[in-house]
Amino acid sequence: MIAIATASQKGGVGKTTLCINLAYSLARRGWTTLLVDTDPQGGVGLSLARSTRTKQGFYDFLSGERDFNKLVLPTRLPELQILPTGQYDQCARRGWSAQEVPVRLADLLRAAELRGVDCVIMDTAAGLNGMSESVVKACDYVILPQQAEPLAVRSVPHMLETLSRFRTEGAGVKVAGILMTMVLGESQISQKVVAELRAMLPGDMMFDQVVPRMNSFLEASAMGVPVALLKKNPPPEALIFDQLAAELEQRAGLAQERESTESHASLLD
Repeated sequence: MIAIATASQKGGVGKTTLCINLAYSLARRGWTTLLVDTDPQGGVGLSLARSTRTKQGFYDFLSGERDFNKLVLPTRLPELQILPTGQYDQCARRGWSAQEVPVRLADLLRAAELRGVDCVIMDTAAGLNGMSESVVKACDYVILPQQAEPLAVRSVPHMLETLSRFRTEGAGVKVAGILMTMVLGESQISQKVVAELRAMLPGDMMFDQVVPRMNSFLEASAMGVPVALLKKNPPPEALIFDQLAAELEQRAGLAQERESTESHASLLD
C-alpha cells in the first residue's frame, strides 16, 4: 500500500478538487483507493455529500474510536472509499496529545492496508504545520499543487526546504511531484509561471500534466461528483486526472507494485 498526501502553503489552489478527481481516476484504473479528509473544514465530504457533516471519521479515529471499518464510507464505485473529516469540534474539545498523533496515523494506515486498500490519498489543510505536518510525515509521498501565479515561483523553494527538514527529522516522505493548478491557457502570466518553474527545477520534479482553471470543476463540486460524472458522457477535462493518475502510478511505484504481485498462468503446462 502507498500513502500519498497533498499539501500546499496556501489555500485555494485546487487541492480538494485534485484529491477527489485523482482518487476517482485511480479507482477507475483498478486501485482500491481510500480518500481521507484531514482538513477540519471537511472540503472533501462537503463536495461529495453534505450528509457527511454528521458522520464520524478521521478525527474520531484520531481521538480514540477503534473501529476503523465503521468510519469508512463506501461509494457507488467499489474501488473508491472515503474517510470523512468526522466530528472535528467534538474531538478537539476532548483533545489529543501531540505524541499520540503519529501513532494513531500509523494505526490508520495499517487498518487501511488490512482492509485491502492499495492507495491512500490524504487531503490536508493549508500550511505545513500542525496536523498537516503530521499527516505529510506519515505518508510515503506528497503531491504539491501550486497555483499558476507569480507567488508560486517564490514559495516552491520554501516548500521543498520544509520537506527536506521533515526528512532530516526522520520522515520517509518523498516528493511525488509539483502539480501546476488553475493554469489559464490564454494568460501570458500563467504560462510564464509554469515555464519559469520548469526551468528552475529538475526535470522530473514537476508533473507533465497541468490542471487548468475551468468552471466545470466548480460545477462538479457544487453537484457533489467528480468531474468525470458531471455529465452522462465524461467531459474532455476528465482525461486530465486519468493522465495524472497514470503519471502518478510511475512516480509513486504503483505500477511496479502491481507487476510484482500479479502472476500469470502458463498457456501450456
